[in-house]
Amino acid sequence: MRLIAVLDDAQTAALTLHTAGQLAARLGGADICAFHPMPATDPDFQSPDEGLPDPAQQARFAQTVATRAHAIRQIFEHWRSTAQGSPHAQWVEQAGPPRTTLSLAASKADFVVLGPASAATTPTTRQSFAAALYDAQATVLIAPPTPQPGFGQHPVIAWQDTPNLHRATAAAMPLLRTAERVSILLGEHHPNAVADPTLLATLRTLGVAVTLERFVLTEQSVGEQLRARATQAGADLLVMGAYGRPHFIEWLFGGPTVDLLAHATWPILTHH
Repeated sequence: MRLIAVLDDAQTAALTLHTAGQLAARLGGADICAFHPMPATDPDFQSPDEGLPDPAQQARFAQTVATRAHAIRQIFEHWRSTAQGSPHAQWVEQAGPPRTTLSLAASKADFVVLGPASAATTPTTRQSFAAALYDAQATVLIAPPTPQPGFGQHPVIAWQDTPNLHRATAAAMPLLRTAERVSILLGEHHPNAVADPTLLATLRTLGVAVTLERFVLTEQSVGEQLRARATQAGADLLVMGAYGRPHFIEWLFGGPTVDLLAHATWPILTHH
């Protein structure tokens, strides 16, 4: 399998690589592409009203881009030389519009690993999320805010009978089949109003230890209820569907709805 670890921020690069390494190990080995998007134009000069950068401004921007790339590459090289299992990983720099270059690369990957989402992330990181999730329609693994010792031995699935969630669970099947146990969380407005997910029977047929936990939705946000129940269950991975843009991106980065990731202690695997 081919994984792309998107390294667009020095603050989160080590965590992104750690999560990519955990995913590769759980898959039984995978090629990891450490992908660093390098903007070719200064975002401060993107409209006619902003004019054109003079030679000095162009030189400063080019130096900033090169310095950031060097710093992130050093993080990658350190991770590659010290990571357990000697992961098969390569460094790739791609100049051009970050959303365009990443979308093309992500469309050829089995999984795209992104750094943690928060309200403080850069515009480039937000573009990375949009490029991977929506432009490339890739399966995305979002790293947690802190390194976790385990990964994917107890996935928790936030169940919705939607194409997005079905695509996410299909992509996660190599992890689900080999997990120690799987939990499915099903929120409903009335007790037993929703039929058992077909995934429940599928996993049981495969010999997976899987449980279904139903809960009645309350006035509390759905995200907060999922977070609390997944944490209580001892999850080390959350599988969920990504709903339509731009609302999902807004939600990821701390919009008016509750930011589940701000309090999550586990990675999130998602698909649009």
